[in-house]
Amino acid sequence: MLGPFLPNPRDDRARISSSNTPLLTFMPARDPVGQALAIADTSLREFFPTDFYKRCMYASFGIAALLHDEGISAHLVGGDFICTVVSRDGAQMTLQGFGTTHDGPPSHYWVLAGGQLLDLGPMYLPYESSFPAAPLPILRWPIAVDLPDFVLYRERERYAEGAEIYDPVMREKNSAFLSHCRSTRDNASRSLLLPAWQLEDSQSLRYAAQKGDLWAKASMEFLRRSLKASFPAD
Repeated sequence: MLGPFLPNPRDDRARISSSNTPLLTFMPARDPVGQALAIADTSLREFFPTDFYKRCMYASFGIAALLHDEGISAHLVGGDFICTVVSRDGAQMTLQGFGTTHDGPPSHYWVLAGGQLLDLGPMYLPYESSFPAAPLPILRWPIAVDLPDFVLYRERERYAEGAEIYDPVMREKNSAFLSHCRSTRDNASRSLLLPAWQLEDSQSLRYAAQKGDLWAKASMEFLRRSLKASFPAD
């Protein structure tokens, strides 16, 4: 049974100025996007050990900065996000995500880079789910391809490269986090592994489902039933 969209408050929201056992992802030796995702996730867990799953803004800044260092153009986007979440026993499926129905800073942030939408956020949804939830993947979806109907983004703000946070305290914290990301990258003796698989296309979804991934199987069932994610009315 599909449940309601559950807006999750985030404590990293800020105004920005435009200046089951999860499947591990084994990345090619030279995959700067995959490495940026892995480094940002590792750094987030180290820098914010108690609530890293609430820190999507910092994660997105980290991903964008690491890609910029590789010569890849990357833009932050702020807005709302929703997707399917399934219980660990497979008995319950709802739509959950991050959203706001009022003016103010966005509740969620992601990155557009290399022709892809990049977001660690789906992987973090189980940490604040309304029930014990099965693991979700990282989103790495081509912008030129429509998102599947079980996931939905609503853009509210798009920021230019080099955008900074207005709030001086949060800006200083973000600067320290970016330094931590670069230190993690520079001190890594080998490529880092992602703790979850990457949803890159329909084939990756089918492959995960065939391997028994509970969320992938539930999301394919969502599609089979011709259902479509939607945000609640403001």
